Amino acid sequence: MLALLGGSGCGKTTLLRAVAGLQPLSSGRIELAGRDVTATPTAQRGIGVVFQHYALFPNLSVADNIGFGLQARGDTTAQQQSRIAELLALIGLAEHAAKRPAQLSGGQRQRVALARALAPRPSLLLLDEPFSALDESFRVPLRRSFRQLQRELGQSCVLVTHDRDEAFELADQVAVMFDGRIEQCSPPTELWQRPRSLRVADFLGAFNRLDARTAPAPWQRDTGCWIAPLAALQVASAHTPQDAWRLNAHVRAAHPGRTHTSVELQAPSDQT
Repeated sequence: MLALLGGSGCGKTTLLRAVAGLQPLSSGRIELAGRDVTATPTAQRGIGVVFQHYALFPNLSVADNIGFGLQARGDTTAQQQSRIAELLALIGLAEHAAKRPAQLSGGQRQRVALARALAPRPSLLLLDEPFSALDESFRVPLRRSFRQLQRELGQSCVLVTHDRDEAFELADQVAVMFDGRIEQCSPPTELWQRPRSLRVADFLGAFNRLDARTAPAPWQRDTGCWIAPLAALQVASAHTPQDAWRLNAHVRAAHPGRTHTSVELQAPSDQT
């Protein structure tokens, strides 16, 4: 998963639309799996899109929304029903198949939009700030369940977001954009520990910024100390307090953020 991260007006949504074929290019080209698709119509690119505000059809049921792309492609009724049932079970909404979008919560509508985009088995899934319209209490659990689903399916994705924590938690690669250009594209850990420019460091935040100048040679440091990166530190000794409680559980998933990591554990009683 690649996250396009940047502030408003930096060009991340324009880039996403260009990949989808919804935005004409003034120059350059777009390749998908080694194939030049610059002049290929959107419908022939094999790309799925999840929009920020879902864009579900209000007059169709949940099942019909999910199967819309399959019907348009000409799949048989049996193929459509099989794929719809598979996706309804995958997103946990099998009992809501006959409902209309207006009868669902925001999180449920977002899952339906995701299932609709996945139904035709796209080679690439584009997501335009899909979680930003949700309350935080729904947004964080939903994006974590989406990350688990994305890993299980092995689905390639490009995510547009302005949320730094969201980008660091979800993406394998994060591209920081300014003024229509990618300033740095790196794994989250590398981006956090080694920003390539002051602009990237300032955008990510939570850095101690010290302005300095080079001292004339010869020069050497005789006093003071260096600041070691956290990754270089190792535990010398550790112990468990006597009053500590013990939990035996399996790690289901780890969600690394910029300053902390959330871990999902599954206990023997199937509690998470």
